[in-house]
Amino acid sequence: MILFLILFLAVALAVAWNARVIVPADHVGIITRRYVPQHPDRAYQHVNPHNARGVLARTLSPGVHWLWPVFNSVDCVPRVHVPQDMIGVVTALEGQNRSGRGRLARHVDCDNFQDGVGFLLGGPDGAKGEQGIQLRTLSGGQAYYINTRLFRVEMRPRTYVPPGTIGLVQAREGGVRPPDQRFGRHVPCESFQDGEAFLAGGGEQGRQLAILGGGNSYDINPELFDVITVDNVAASREGLTEAHLREISIKEDYTGVVIALDGADPGQEADGAVAPLVPGHRNFRLPWVFLENGGQRGVQQETLGKGPSYALNPWFVRVLVIPTRVLILKWHNKQQSEADNYDADLGQITVKVQGRFELSVDLWQNLQIPPRVAPALVSQFGGDSTPGHGGLGGLVDDPAPMKRFVRDVLGVAVTGYFNEIAMTYSVFEFLDSYEDVRKNLTDRVKHALGKWGVKILETNLGDFEPVDPSMLEALKAELIEEMRGKTLDQAVKNAEREDIIDKYLARAEARRVGLEIKAEVEALGRDNVAMIRIVREFAGFDVPQYIGGGGDISAYLSTMPLPAVQDLLARLRQLRLDQQLTPGSNRQELTSDDAGKGEVPTGTEQTVSTADLVGAAHDAADGEAESLNTGEAYSPETRPRT
Repeated sequence: MILFLILFLAVALAVAWNARVIVPADHVGIITRRYVPQHPDRAYQHVNPHNARGVLARTLSPGVHWLWPVFNSVDCVPRVHVPQDMIGVVTALEGQNRSGRGRLARHVDCDNFQDGVGFLLGGPDGAKGEQGIQLRTLSGGQAYYINTRLFRVEMRPRTYVPPGTIGLVQAREGGVRPPDQRFGRHVPCESFQDGEAFLAGGGEQGRQLAILGGGNSYDINPELFDVITVDNVAASREGLTEAHLREISIKEDYTGVVIALDGADPGQEADGAVAPLVPGHRNFRLPWVFLENGGQRGVQQETLGKGPSYALNPWFVRVLVIPTRVLILKWHNKQQSEADNYDADLGQITVKVQGRFELSVDLWQNLQIPPRVAPALVSQFGGDSTPGHGGLGGLVDDPAPMKRFVRDVLGVAVTGYFNEIAMTYSVFEFLDSYEDVRKNLTDRVKHALGKWGVKILETNLGDFEPVDPSMLEALKAELIEEMRGKTLDQAVKNAEREDIIDKYLARAEARRVGLEIKAEVEALGRDNVAMIRIVREFAGFDVPQYIGGGGDISAYLSTMPLPAVQDLLARLRQLRLDQQLTPGSNRQELTSDDAGKGEVPTGTEQTVSTADLVGAAHDAADGEAESLNTGEAYSPETRPRT
């Protein structure tokens, strides 16, 4: 009996010793059952959640465990360690067949795949784990006690987006989006790190509206999402470049015109129009908000200014930079290096005047485009029809819209103006009217650009030069002839003016003489004035110098005898009487009114200056003779008229 007891204890100790299982640290024990019935569910042929034959789903953690040595065997394997900056992609080797059409198995809560039994049997909701690649991944920098016979873990690098860039996401799983929809439905899913939330929320395959910001690493399941970054963009088939994946920065003196590549249809009647403002999308950083609030496709009224960088989805928007600085546009002979300038299509201006003279001139126009005007210019002259971008967005520094605007608006206005004046001006009028040409050209440019709200600063016009140097000699000859003709025309005008001046001077002199005669008549009397004037006339006669040495009529009369003087006066009196009695005589009396007006009746000038004055002189002589005989003083008023 004692021997049997000792033998029993020895066997028990041997069994106990063999039943002891020690799982080292950082390891996990995987149990295999033998000599027991197989699990009735064919889904658990290799790994089962119970104690049936085969590999058990449960594992042994580090430490000492007791198992029947005959029925159980334990393999100790290292626990799964996921390095830093890596993630673990898990594939279930056992479980239910996938219920959906996707490649990924649905998620079951199982303590990061450390609870194999919970994975196979399912959680409270009854959902059991499925075979294949799992939605959930294992985060880096941690170790996991995972049954490697139930799960296979593959290390993949975390998704890293360098600073200053963005990451674009394409979903490999999810619903099928409608054919007219460019992007999958937006679903909040922690920047695509929660694949379960993405699928549960109705996430769709294809391009996603949300992007990944730069300077971060993401635990994204690469079996669910493809992420395009600057590190792998060359291998993508989307036509993207590194430039598309960089954050957008607007330089000083520029504005960013945004062109939405998706959104509501603006309608055919809105051709060339600008889409209205849409609230809430944070400068197009939240494109799904833009779409939900009715944002339209095409050029947007809202622009991007200088300031922070903009992390924008190049699949959703294109940003075209338009200069807001002062632009100096030149019409001159262009060099090859100026092909990309905004004024590349503006050549030197050539004007054909009078149908044969070609003149060339350079022109400089300064203008400035306000930011609020830029969207309308892009909509009309560029916009989303700008070729060469393959439907992609991002930052675009394309001068084509501005070149079209300068050519079709400013260039047409300038060319049209010069063509108009060339038809109406001669060469010399053209050259002489330089300031008028410049001023009128400025007005024409202001009118053309004012319709677009563009600010006009200064218009500078160069000198007109003949295209053919030989034309200069012809112009000189024609100029000489034209100047000679102008000189002769001016001489004729001057002669006509002198005639007019002489007429006015004659009238003034006549008026002055008349006023003088009137004043003398009023002061001295008519006869005395006549006598004085005839004596003045006699005094002006030429007489022999030897008479008295005086050389005038007074000296001559003083030498004559009195009878001779009387005879002379008698002859003068008779001459007067003959003139007064001549029939049909046109003699007219000079009235005081006529004298006051300075006018002498036609045909009477000689009568007034001779006959009347001679008669007055004769009367005066007779009076003087009587006074000599009688000794009385002579007075013209006391002498009777004959």
